[in-house]
Amino acid sequence: MDEIDAAIEKSGPSPQDKEEAAMRIRSLTTRLFKSAYQCSNCGNLFMDLGPAGLEMFRGVDPVNKNLLQSALGDKWKGHLYAEWKDTIPEWQTSHGQIFNETNVSFPTGEFSGNGQYSDWAALERDYYGLFHELKSRNALRYSQLKKNGTLLHSWSDNQERNGVRT
Repeated sequence: MDEIDAAIEKSGPSPQDKEEAAMRIRSLTTRLFKSAYQCSNCGNLFMDLGPAGLEMFRGVDPVNKNLLQSALGDKWKGHLYAEWKDTIPEWQTSHGQIFNETNVSFPTGEFSGNGQYSDWAALERDYYGLFHELKSRNALRYSQLKKNGTLLHSWSDNQERNGVRT
């Protein structure tokens, strides 16, 4: 928690300073939790232990391959978030990232960055391609694209239901 306090206290007065502090805090908080994943092919569960690697757990026969699925099943809508920074922050390894937090694990389009990008044009192309695919599959509830802290695109199914077009 001392690192979180330091990130807040050492942030500067500008909005960009505050944004960088918020992102640093998000990065720090990810260390407090372990992510769990389930393989859609074999049903094995994986716990992400960070630098120590993955811990795998096998189910019994027959394997339930939907242990981590929402109670809404395929009707659960997720979000898409993409961000680009000209200057790579110390907690990131690339200029840009795309996070697909939906039930669509393997989109049909071809995406070059595998979530991490060093080319803005590739990130922007993949974001909009993924956005349109997820939206057409009715798998998206919210989407956002930022470049250097500036919001370039934002969409939500609430806006669309209320007649607001983006």
